[in-house]
Amino acid sequence: MHIINFAALMAAGASAATYSPSGSYTPSLVACPSNHTFVYPASDGLAGAERAWLSLRKASVVAALETYLTSANITGFDVAAYITAIAANESAVPTLALTLSGGGTRAELSGLGVYQALDERYAHAVQAGTGGLLQALTYVAGLSGGAGATTALAAHDFDTLASLIANGALNLTSNDTAFDEIAGKAEAGFLPNIADVFGISLYNLFAPFGNSTVDALSLTYSGIQARSAFANGSTPMPILMVVEVVPPGLANASALVSTPNGTIYIPQNDSITAYEFTPFWFGSWTGRVRGFTDLAYFGTRLVDGQPANPNACIQGYDTMSFVLGLCDSAMNFWFASSQTNGTVGQFARRRLHAPDRHAKRDSIPYPANEDSLEQLRVLGQEESELALLPEIVALLGQNLTDVIYGKAVNPFYNYSVGADGGAASQTELWLADGSETYQENPIWPLLQPARKTDFIIVSDNGGTELSSGWMNGTSFVNTAKLATLAGLPFPRVPDVNTMLNLNHTSRPVLYGCNEPAVPLILYAADFPYSAYTNISFSVSALSGAQVTALTANGLALLSQNASALAPGWTACIACAVVERSLARARLARPAACDTCFAEHCWNGTVVEAAPAFLEPSLVLDPALSFDVWNATVFNGGGSV
Repeated sequence: MHIINFAALMAAGASAATYSPSGSYTPSLVACPSNHTFVYPASDGLAGAERAWLSLRKASVVAALETYLTSANITGFDVAAYITAIAANESAVPTLALTLSGGGTRAELSGLGVYQALDERYAHAVQAGTGGLLQALTYVAGLSGGAGATTALAAHDFDTLASLIANGALNLTSNDTAFDEIAGKAEAGFLPNIADVFGISLYNLFAPFGNSTVDALSLTYSGIQARSAFANGSTPMPILMVVEVVPPGLANASALVSTPNGTIYIPQNDSITAYEFTPFWFGSWTGRVRGFTDLAYFGTRLVDGQPANPNACIQGYDTMSFVLGLCDSAMNFWFASSQTNGTVGQFARRRLHAPDRHAKRDSIPYPANEDSLEQLRVLGQEESELALLPEIVALLGQNLTDVIYGKAVNPFYNYSVGADGGAASQTELWLADGSETYQENPIWPLLQPARKTDFIIVSDNGGTELSSGWMNGTSFVNTAKLATLAGLPFPRVPDVNTMLNLNHTSRPVLYGCNEPAVPLILYAADFPYSAYTNISFSVSALSGAQVTALTANGLALLSQNASALAPGWTACIACAVVERSLARARLARPAACDTCFAEHCWNGTVVEAAPAFLEPSLVLDPALSFDVWNATVFNGGGSV
């Protein structure tokens, strides 16, 4: 609960929407607009602002697709006829998306590597056959570490990765010089929490380039609407996913008996409450809250969707810093993990059924204690974050249980249309890292029928599934299962053992090619092609050259080394891009796409036998071991 200091807020005034009206991190009190929709039910679908923006974006998508598809060169595909057809029928324009997974620093950088691999401004990506697809995306969704990457991109108008590196946006050194900004927010009556601390520490991700005098902590997420590149539809829409913790005493709350201080273990069921931040709205499509609030007035005390005081609306509460802090705070999970020796509070479960450890294998077997090894590995990475907890508690001057959650004013208080009784009774929402429902990929917002997503590139970089630091598909499979339970469209996917046995986590794979009622998904798990990218999720010091080395791996992975490892692969990606829109454009699928789907789309084959343990060498240089690469290339300044 917060007690608003009206005098302090009124003094801040109001100004341009791109920034907090106060010009700082402190929210401001403004008069509430009349005849304004502050909250609307999810059953209404996409609100007018997003629909209007989509029309602008689709015009840009059509132009981008013409360039991209011409370069992709699908055999027998008439690009001109396709472009003419979709330009004349807005509903035929494909809705394309990219998701950047959680996984801390490792996920942030690996996801940005995939982003660069899709960018037409990166000459190597164009030469490889994947460049240009970025310019045709409608949505880029991020979660946890991927939310950091997405925020950095949105804050800099989806600039090139090279520009982000050159201008210090990916300087991973924590910023601890601006914590005094929290004081202003506290003096205004908003009780600080760990989201404020985490968000401010990530200052470099959204700090303006050059000699700007703007306080980066005043930049707002809703202010993206006012940026010309976004406003005219030239860039994709960023979406950040965050989940909730149900406070003790409410329905579905489940406190960990073995964990002190009331840490809450997030329930899993067939209808999770997965909140999303877009430049327009904050809210959830499913679960305890099924509604959205105008992000520009996030922080305003609302009662049943209307301001409790028409003269007391809040602006500037949605700073990029605070929003990112809400999405990137997993302290409650790390704390639960430390208190239970890793049995609770680690993001991705390694498998639903442990493999037969006595089965014969042709390569490296699973260590007998693999589960314990992975728990200890992740615990080791969490230690550096947990070590900060006493300092954070002291900084905020609160009890432990008051600071380990990201807390925000609940805009759905007493909301009678789209919130259940428990959620509607809360004055605050308790928010946490989106990975905490065991979905490290922010696919959920893109599955909502209102968005009509046709094609999703899933960049899975979590690295918490195997003790080697690579993926086995668990998080992806978890989303598929939860989507099925919730009645959301999702292609059929195999079990984790099959994914490993068929190499679905070591190369990009398509799912749903012949399931027209669901989005077609390209799943690309992080894997060492040109670099060993399985760094710690908590690493905080990398040089520009090291960042470049790690992110360059994304192009080799996504393009399959410019199709050298899989002939025709990049053209097959283009087939997936247009596939769902062909019927709406009244065009037939080219024979070349039939051929590539038969080769690169999962055909339903299941191989449930115990897989070999995944501890790979570099795909492009198998003789270069990690130790040698680390000493001579990554830390030795050698060729990257």
